[in-house]
Amino acid sequence: MQHTTTHIFRLIRLLKVCLLILLFLNISPRKPALAESETYKERVLFISSYDSNFLSVPDQIEGLKSVLTPLSITVDTEYMDMKRFDTKENESIFYEMLQYKLKYIKYDAVIVGDDSALHFAMKHQEELFLNLPIVFLGINNMESAVIAAENQFITGIVEEASLKENIELGLLINPNAKKVVAIVDNTLTGVGNREQFYSYKNEFKELDFEIINVGDYTFDEIGPVLENIEGDSILLYFSMYTDKAGRNLTIPEAISILTEHVKVPILRSEVGGVGLGILGGKMISYYEAGRIAANMIVNVFQGTPIQEIALVKKSPNYYIFDYDIIKKYQIDEKILPEDATFVNKELSFLQENKELVQWAIAIFLFLFVIVVILVIDNIKQRKIEKKLQESHEELTQTFEELTASEEELRAQYETIEEYANFDFLTKLPNRLSFMEKLQAELSSGRAGTILFFDLDNFKSANDTLGHAFGDRILQSVAKRLLKVACKDIFVSRFGGDEFLILIPDLVEQEEIEDVIAKIMKLFEKELVINQLEYFVTFSIGVTSFPKDSMAIDQLIMFADTAMYEAKHTGKNKHMFFCNKMMLQLQHKNQIEAALRMAIKTDGFYLVYQPQVDVNTGNIVGFEALLRIKENLFSPAEFIPVAEETGLIMEMGRWVTKEVITQLARWSKKGYQLKPVAINYSSKQLRDKGYIEYLKQLLVASKIDSKFIEIEITESILLEDSRETYDFLIKLKDMGISIALDDFGTGYSSLNYLTYIPVDKIKLDKSLCEKFLELGENNVMNSIIRLAHSLKLEITAEGIEFIEQYHKLKEDKCNYIQGYLFCKPLVCNEIEEIYNSNMLNKLFETK
Repeated sequence: MQHTTTHIFRLIRLLKVCLLILLFLNISPRKPALAESETYKERVLFISSYDSNFLSVPDQIEGLKSVLTPLSITVDTEYMDMKRFDTKENESIFYEMLQYKLKYIKYDAVIVGDDSALHFAMKHQEELFLNLPIVFLGINNMESAVIAAENQFITGIVEEASLKENIELGLLINPNAKKVVAIVDNTLTGVGNREQFYSYKNEFKELDFEIINVGDYTFDEIGPVLENIEGDSILLYFSMYTDKAGRNLTIPEAISILTEHVKVPILRSEVGGVGLGILGGKMISYYEAGRIAANMIVNVFQGTPIQEIALVKKSPNYYIFDYDIIKKYQIDEKILPEDATFVNKELSFLQENKELVQWAIAIFLFLFVIVVILVIDNIKQRKIEKKLQESHEELTQTFEELTASEEELRAQYETIEEYANFDFLTKLPNRLSFMEKLQAELSSGRAGTILFFDLDNFKSANDTLGHAFGDRILQSVAKRLLKVACKDIFVSRFGGDEFLILIPDLVEQEEIEDVIAKIMKLFEKELVINQLEYFVTFSIGVTSFPKDSMAIDQLIMFADTAMYEAKHTGKNKHMFFCNKMMLQLQHKNQIEAALRMAIKTDGFYLVYQPQVDVNTGNIVGFEALLRIKENLFSPAEFIPVAEETGLIMEMGRWVTKEVITQLARWSKKGYQLKPVAINYSSKQLRDKGYIEYLKQLLVASKIDSKFIEIEITESILLEDSRETYDFLIKLKDMGISIALDDFGTGYSSLNYLTYIPVDKIKLDKSLCEKFLELGENNVMNSIIRLAHSLKLEITAEGIEFIEQYHKLKEDKCNYIQGYLFCKPLVCNEIEEIYNSNMLNKLFETK
């Protein structure tokens, strides 16, 4: 009887051990898969510009199907074969074939791969694809992509060749390189490659840019040309499809010729060739591009209007190299990116069988734990058996201890789960919990609203009072927000100083505003932290589903956009998301794209507006004003975007170089030089090398610094005052004059004049109009006399009427700039009036 009892208790113990292990490993029954819907399944048409054997096409199709096939979405593929048959006849045959098929097959969306397919879809959109969503991929021309995305039924992903990164990689591999050589041909692809190649010339001024055009040779003649490529060269292989005799080569055949005659590593930005003899480089992942395009289609099928799906401008590129070539040229692996992929690299047993080894280790550890537990259990069991002989009560006590240990382990597991779903600092549900909650609400088909809270001026408090104080603010805010939390209001911390509140079944604006008012009332009373009073205000963005979207990422983006609109329009307020915000964001993105394109393609030009001496009528100088070639965006539109994105620094350097270059041209033509004013943004203070850059340009062009004037606005004085003052002193030490622009539009202009080292102030157009047109000459006279008492000269801007001129002359203003004398002109037009007397010209026209 005693022996039977012992085995019963041993069996109970073993079962408990197994349960503990299962609990520890978090093994739970897998939920049964949802039954496939028997409802209508969508069908997608993929049109490829090329044939099925072209290198990029299989990866694009595989990427598309990896997303669409699991969702039971059918993908049909049609090939235009324009790489081999780039003729109108081929396109016409394809059109007739597709028109015939579309009579019998209905498609819900179209995906087009590469330029020919996109142009075909846009050309025949009305007759073949009317009102169908169209998503493109494989388009490497940003301008074409932006134009296509302006169509309300078209969006997509841009194919961005990583040419810059590959040239930088070439410099790492060969630090002594003096030139970069590109292999191209005369195909449409080759012409585009050539233009893209030369667009980076200004970014690598230390390198000479050369091309070898295979279209100028036969394939038999190209060998000796390739053998002349010296060791101081970085070699980029773009395209080598067709020679001057019209013969065609595949990529493997082209690489065979290259590797036979070239003595330097071959880099490539497009897919194909790695493993056949080229080194590799940063290449486009056509598979990932296909996945992105497919997910856009899925979002459309899930209810997101295609016009709300933004153009993806950054393509998913990756580094890949041939390990045999790395060894051949003795390239140090440490200079290559850590996340690079390698072919022909022998893997160790552990690398080759990583998953198998992981499983083996896991099984070994599991068995080891079982053995250890069983050994321990056996030892304990023997003790228990010995004690059973002495006392049954002792056995009962041991059993209770085991149960307590089991409960402790379960409590530890619950603690770990809590850390995974709750924010450590505020104890609120975290971002993951919010996303899961929102997904559940969307899946249930319920409506609701998201409130995106962002603390106003939190960064300032964090920086000045310390991070510990900032943490206490966040904890106090979370504590008050919890007062509104209930089963119908889900409060979470999104990260940093941002909080998200989810309110199911609430979409009416009046009810939403009631909830916001209730929340804001909680913060009418100040927070008291470390005996300091701190008042909290929020900028709040509001978006609702399904009204605005049913996609999680879009809803968060819309709420964030509305929040930033509230912040930019004064803070301490809430804004509801609307399509106008998205249009504004798209407009800003278009401006940014235009600026980046202008930077890459020399798309800027300058106009010059004369500054005229009030007394003599002679031109004493000019102000240089930036414009974008062939673009309708005004400076009032593109300058704020340039400042916000940081592009202003590169643009500022371009303007500086162009002005000094133009001064050198005028000097060479025999013109007596006059000062040119350059506008300088407060955001350019981040360009720490600007002063040195300016010095080098002046020295190289042999231009005296007295012919450069830097115009600043009062906003630059709101930056770090010490840093700003030092910057202005360095300019003065160089002999450059400084003008305070837009005087009269700031908050404390008169105060600034007492300490900043300026030579001239420019009266803003609005100030001149206000006091000159209203007849308040005393105010204008006082401003001018004050400036003169500080030894400052005065320029009045925006002067358009002769009456304004007479009043300013009477008040002893020094200079005038405005349409009264001349509008801004390009440099050749300026040369026609360079030495003219503008007063004489004015009165002649009268």
